[in-house]
Amino acid sequence: MKRLATLFVTVLFLGVLAGCGAVPKEGPEGGVGAAGSGGVGADGSGLGRPGGYGSNLDDPNGMGGSRGDMGRIVHFDFNSAMLSAEAEQVLAYNAKMLSKSSGPIQIEGHCDERGTREYNLALGQQRADAAARFLVSQGIQANRIRTVSYGKERPVIKGHDETSWRQNRRAELVSR
Repeated sequence: MKRLATLFVTVLFLGVLAGCGAVPKEGPEGGVGAAGSGGVGADGSGLGRPGGYGSNLDDPNGMGGSRGDMGRIVHFDFNSAMLSAEAEQVLAYNAKMLSKSSGPIQIEGHCDERGTREYNLALGQQRADAAARFLVSQGIQANRIRTVSYGKERPVIKGHDETSWRQNRRAELVSR
């Protein structure tokens, strides 16, 4: 009897432990591999495929910040790599500023915690590529731009609710 109780407690503990790691998925589970390396050709090629599954962006300036650092971040809708008019305004402003310099630019794509690691790396790359394509269309030389995806590995806000997820679905422009 004692042996049966020990077995029951062990199975229960393992079940609870396995359930703790479960997170809702951000996108489709199958068919999406890890993102490739970033970077673009002189003509803007190599930026990956066109935007993702949804549309629009959240507040392009994030948490009510100024045009400084917050103006270098655009937020995306759930499961999306598409730029809205608001995101294009933020990126156009950045293109104007970047046209006054010649330094390299890195665009980092990020996702919220939902979804598999591989899916989020691919989606983060699509987000970075969408921002890079827009900058190239505004006259920024493609050879100045490097894109990278961090997937869900670098959240700006650690949380398990829509407010946190919204802030983590982003592309950031970083001077290298």
